[in-house]
Amino acid sequence: MSTVIRFHAHGGPEVLEVEQQTIAQPGHGEVRLRHEAIGVNFIDTIFRKGIFPVPLPSIPGVEGAGVVEALGEGVRGFAVGDRVAYFLSPGSYAQERTIDAQALVQLPRDVSAEQAAAVLTKGLTAWSALHGFHQIKRGETILVQGATSAVGRLLSRWARALGATVIGTGGVAKQDTLRADVDHALASDDPDLGAQIRDIAPAGVDVVYEFVGQATFAASVAAVRDGGTIVNIGAASGAPEIDQAALAARQVRVAGGPMAQHLQGQARDEAVAAVFEALRTGVFGETELARYPLADASRAHEDIAERRRAGTAILIP
Repeated sequence: MSTVIRFHAHGGPEVLEVEQQTIAQPGHGEVRLRHEAIGVNFIDTIFRKGIFPVPLPSIPGVEGAGVVEALGEGVRGFAVGDRVAYFLSPGSYAQERTIDAQALVQLPRDVSAEQAAAVLTKGLTAWSALHGFHQIKRGETILVQGATSAVGRLLSRWARALGATVIGTGGVAKQDTLRADVDHALASDDPDLGAQIRDIAPAGVDVVYEFVGQATFAASVAAVRDGGTIVNIGAASGAPEIDQAALAARQVRVAGGPMAQHLQGQARDEAVAAVFEALRTGVFGETELARYPLADASRAHEDIAERRRAGTAILIP
């Protein structure tokens, strides 16, 4: 039997239930995977709440890392005992699972399962922002709204390493953390935020990465230069109201959507390799982890909602 977390109704963290299930043998093209670490991402809470409806009952989670336990027919490129990781494959909050082998990537020897579970999906989101939704160029000035979020921090650090000047916003309580990641740190709730950004970049920023949404979008519009780009990655404060005609008149491009569109074929392998390289070379800084037993998944979600966790949350089966 394998421990698994399910929710049978949408709602708060309390809907996450600890259950036991028998894991089927892997089918054609599948492997059975024993998790060593499971990633916790903001999108997990979105699915749980029903903001993006999923069939019920449902197992949350989209990423994990562990060891291949068994192979189904037709699997090539993997062997029992291989250390692997995956992203964007729903159903990860489980001690063991079956999964399509094509979703897996081999883990380098110098990357632990915990590091992979904490960084892979978030790092690939940052990669897609910097190389997919917008092709970052050395010398550009960028604005990261919500730069203290898990992905925002990785994106900010990576953009600086690639030669961009980074203006980042975050809550007043996180300004010290923010200053370590960006060139210019600003409070996201400052009523003069747009004007402050223009003081730093009088001609406007080349690109805005928007993680906050409704609460900061007006400042983003004021900050971006004519002909620039706004990339909508998240909307923690709610979806913004976008005046498409006004932005079109300024030739401002608005980009967004699933990151998977930028992770097809060879691009996926290049992106994964780039994330692991950024991790091992210190671009992302120290990976501070907040470890929770798998059975305490609801507590992990509570801590995310209350913003009382320090470090990137992962579940340990």
